[in-house]
Amino acid sequence: MKGIITINGKELKYNLLRSCRRSVVAKICKDGTVEVRTPLLYTVNDMTKFLLQHWRWLTNHYDKIVENAENQNKKFISGETHYFLGEKYELKVVGSDSNSVKIVDNYLIVNCKSDELVEKTLLNWYKKMAVKKFNELLPPIIESFRKYNVSPRKFTIRDMRSRWGSCSRQGNISLNLQLIKLNENCIKQVMVHEMCHLVYFDHQAGFYSLMAKEFPEWKKWKSELKFL
Repeated sequence: MKGIITINGKELKYNLLRSCRRSVVAKICKDGTVEVRTPLLYTVNDMTKFLLQHWRWLTNHYDKIVENAENQNKKFISGETHYFLGEKYELKVVGSDSNSVKIVDNYLIVNCKSDELVEKTLLNWYKKMAVKKFNELLPPIIESFRKYNVSPRKFTIRDMRSRWGSCSRQGNISLNLQLIKLNENCIKQVMVHEMCHLVYFDHQAGFYSLMAKEFPEWKKWKSELKFL
């Protein structure tokens, strides 16, 4: 059953899916639709009450999904908004005989030989900045974990679509290139998270206890993580 409901002044598209289940679960689809799976006798009014009870979660995830969808259509032209280390900048494309990127005041200036090279030039700059910043932030964290007799076997930077970082059972840690767009504490939170997996590969009590010990404010900065 599909429709539109208004909650706290916000119009939401919903897809109500009833089945022989006992619990109620909701998720935000990529198109911004709220998909709610419920028991057979659940009504739209019941669903509205459920969403109201989980309003903070709903709006937080809804805004992130919509913003991510909008940014996937981002064009690399002057006037667009881009981020670096948690700060917002206006893109300014300037014709040039060489390709380079620099920050001046609130502008991210891309000097480029042609408009077709703007995205590639900016991506290469982000990669360069990520290598520099990650290599600055990661060593102290690795050193802090030596007391647990662990260290990463390999460290790589990748442009991942759905994860901020990963740690394999072989001890290989990958960090998402997109982290360079976020605040330093967000980057550290992900780094500590993956380092904790070298001690606890799962997400059970021991893992979260270690997270709290090594990065006490991890919950605060995890809540700030979003694709930009």
